[in-house]
Amino acid sequence: MGQYIIRRLLLVIPVLLGVTFLTFAMMRLIPGDIVTNMMGVTAGNNAETRVRVLHELGLDKPLLEQYAWWLGRIAHGDFGYSFIHGGPVLDEILRCLPITFEMCLLSMIIAIAIGVPLGVLAAVRRGRSSDVLVRIFALLGISAPSFFLGTIIVVFGAIYFPNVQTLGYVPFFKDPLANLARMFWPSLTLGLGIGAILLRYARASVIETLGEDYVRTAEAKGLSRRRVIFVHALKNALIPVITAIGVWSAFLIGGTVLLEEIFAIPGLGRLVLGAIQNRDYPIIQGAVLFMSFGVAMVMLFADLLVALVDPRVKFA
Repeated sequence: MGQYIIRRLLLVIPVLLGVTFLTFAMMRLIPGDIVTNMMGVTAGNNAETRVRVLHELGLDKPLLEQYAWWLGRIAHGDFGYSFIHGGPVLDEILRCLPITFEMCLLSMIIAIAIGVPLGVLAAVRRGRSSDVLVRIFALLGISAPSFFLGTIIVVFGAIYFPNVQTLGYVPFFKDPLANLARMFWPSLTLGLGIGAILLRYARASVIETLGEDYVRTAEAKGLSRRRVIFVHALKNALIPVITAIGVWSAFLIGGTVLLEEIFAIPGLGRLVLGAIQNRDYPIIQGAVLFMSFGVAMVMLFADLLVALVDPRVKFA
């Protein structure tokens, strides 16, 4: 198992290199001018000012040389300085990262709490009215974009429930209850869509498992329906669901960008969105690197968890 983990970690290196190169190249292709954003239109149009600022930022070098120079600094733990914020990129990322992590964690807890129980219920009561209602809910949850649901929650809350705070952020250690109250709404918005997807995975997997021979044998022995489902069938049925949880947990990392902007959450997604708008290349590259590493670690953890639950899986 140790060799498997090391091998998977080594595979992360070329993935991160590919991601950083694509991000670096695409950011340079976006129309816009960092000098004008930093200095204003008047100063940005001054030829001498432009040359001086571009030289100070290292943007007057060839693209490959800029990329190699940036990777060399990354190797030494230096992510550079933000053009707009004026501070180290790593400090900005570490300030926002816990907020996004909390949002992703709460979203996945909500998604699992919604998806797995409803999926099992729909499978056990297949073809009945409760199954139909659950499937309709899943279809609506998958179809509605998270940014649309988030906008509806913000607007609806402001009109009909003005005393309910849906916008902004309160640090957890400053006021835990206020923090959870503010983070609940964006987490619910993101968790509903993921929960609907997990619901469909759970329903299909449980239905398939209930048709296996060992389940019918357990029922023939006179075991109760509840025991057959929760003791014999559910463990094997949840293996595809665990894989889906890993995949969609990785999706959550990128799915926070728009929701953090909608709910005014100062997380990593909002930091990246602001950096894109202001052409703050070091922030974008550093944040994408952290996000990519987070996705790789989530996928690795999901693979290990499946291997531990299912003895048929080999560490190859």
